Amino acid sequence: MYKGIVPLLIFSVLLTLPEILRNTIQEPELKPSSEQPLNSASRAYGSTNADTIDRQNGVVRVVGTSYPLSEETIQQVVAKRSLEESAQVSIWNWQGLEAVTATARGLDKQHHFANSYLVGFKPFQTRELWVPLYTLAMQKEYQYDHLQYAGLSDIWQTSRQAYYQKRGDCEDHAILLADWLIELGVDARVALGTHKGQGHAWVVAILDGQEYLLEATSKRRQTSWQAMPLAALAEGYEVEFQFNRHFFWAKRNSASTRKYRGSHWIKKSQFIRS
Repeated sequence: MYKGIVPLLIFSVLLTLPEILRNTIQEPELKPSSEQPLNSASRAYGSTNADTIDRQNGVVRVVGTSYPLSEETIQQVVAKRSLEESAQVSIWNWQGLEAVTATARGLDKQHHFANSYLVGFKPFQTRELWVPLYTLAMQKEYQYDHLQYAGLSDIWQTSRQAYYQKRGDCEDHAILLADWLIELGVDARVALGTHKGQGHAWVVAILDGQEYLLEATSKRRQTSWQAMPLAALAEGYEVEFQFNRHFFWAKRNSASTRKYRGSHWIKKSQFIRS
C-alpha cells in the first residue's frame, strides 16, 4: 500500500556563509479535465504531455528571523553536492533555527521548496470528497523513484505533473491528493515521516473538526468519505513534518503523536511564491 521516501538530509545554511553542514536524516463517471496538461521544465525524466511550466520559485519567511531564505540560495548550496545526494529530500536550518522548511529535487533537476509542489491544481470539480482518492487509485501507478529516474533516490512531481504522469511514489500521490482537496475547500496537508519504520508521505485532511489520515498510495477504491480513517486511529504512522501550499510545520520534540494540530506543532515558515 505504501512505499517510502528516503531518509531526510538536514542542511544548515548560514546567512553570511552559505555552506551546508550535513547532519543526516458501480465506479463513478469521472469527467476528464478541461485543462491542458503541463510539461515538465526538463524532459530529462520524461514528459508530462503539457505545454506550460508551473511557477515554483519563491522565498520562505522563517518565523523569528530577519531575512527570508530564497530558492536561489538553496540551489546554490545544493549545486555543490553530487547528483545522487541532491536527489534526496532536504530539511533546512536557517539563522540558528532548526528544521524550518524542506526542499526536494523536481523534474526540472532543481531543488524547490516543498510547498511549491502544490501548485493549485484541480483536475476537475467534484462535490464528492472521496473522488480524488478514488481517481488516484484508478489512474496512477506506484513506482519507486530510483526505477523511474535512472537510479536517483527521490524526485518530486508537482500536483499537476503527478496527475498526468502515469507513475509516481508516495510523495507524488500525496502532493496531488492534498492540492486537489485544498481546491475543494478542505484543510489538507502533506505529512512527512515514517510508516512502520520506512520513510513515507501521506495526507491529513481536517474536516468538520476531525482529522482524517488519507493513504494516497492506497489502491482500494473507497466510495465514501466516512470510510476514511480518523488520524487518531491510524497505526504505524510517525509524522515529523507537515506542509500545505503556504506553511511548513515541525513537531516541538520527538514524541510520537497522532494529532496534527495543537501546541506540540510549531509553524516554522511561510512560503511566498514569486
